[in-house]
Amino acid sequence: MSKNKAIKIIISTILIALIFVSVIFYVADIVMNDTSPTKNLFALFALIITGIVGLARLFFAKGNGRGLDFYEQQYSEILKEAFSDSLLRRKKLLCAIRLYNENKYKKAVKYLNELQPLCKKYDDFYSVGIFLGLIFTDAGLKEDAVDIYQTLISMNVTSATIYSNLGSLHSSLGNYDEAIANFRLSVQNDEKNHFAYNNLAKLYFDTFDFVNAKKYALKALEINHKMRQAANLLAILFSLENDSENAQKYFHIAIAAGEAPEDLKHAIEFYKSSYDINKESTDED
Repeated sequence: MSKNKAIKIIISTILIALIFVSVIFYVADIVMNDTSPTKNLFALFALIITGIVGLARLFFAKGNGRGLDFYEQQYSEILKEAFSDSLLRRKKLLCAIRLYNENKYKKAVKYLNELQPLCKKYDDFYSVGIFLGLIFTDAGLKEDAVDIYQTLISMNVTSATIYSNLGSLHSSLGNYDEAIANFRLSVQNDEKNHFAYNNLAKLYFDTFDFVNAKKYALKALEINHKMRQAANLLAILFSLENDSENAQKYFHIAIAAGEAPEDLKHAIEFYKSSYDINKESTDED
């Protein structure tokens, strides 16, 4: 049982006990002291309502109801030893992460900005910077997210995740050369980063470099044989090349990895149709 759940059980038990004790004292006062039932009725109702409201807030408060220990475990690879010298700052960082997960971006940024000048070591700068970048990305402030990651890199705070995130941002902004460069740096930092290989494959596919798209999709799938996105891309690529044997092979791998068959069929049909139109246009030119 998690610490957060245990605390909830203890508090709820205390609240329920207080309600029952209040009712017992109210009845006992009437029976033993011949007190008028209306004398303490308002106070009893106030106590009962307070207890019920407390229970409701405890179990039905807004947010996902997860304690900070959940986020500490969920993001352990990013957090590492961030603010390990201060329990208060560590807790504030975890609160910012919870706010981010609840889409309360403004308050999360406020907490992280307050922590920035207090950063002392690599893990402090890394965790605060990563989450600022993620928040700005999710909020649609992509240029600001790029600036955050570039600032980290200029401070020699780098990782496969930073380069991969930066590559995805540049790709979405149409900066394909920068995207490729950052995805390659991500792979250099972590040769087992199948996400970076898949991102490279998708980027090459979008720019009609099918040779490299296939190369990096295969590498991603080699590292993680359950990577649905890479299998999808390979099924599409081999379909475009009319290689039915390999197209079927990777189609079935994608389905085994969790892809919906109809969705993949529609994707293949869409790309084949688009590819044929583009090919006809090129041939006419």
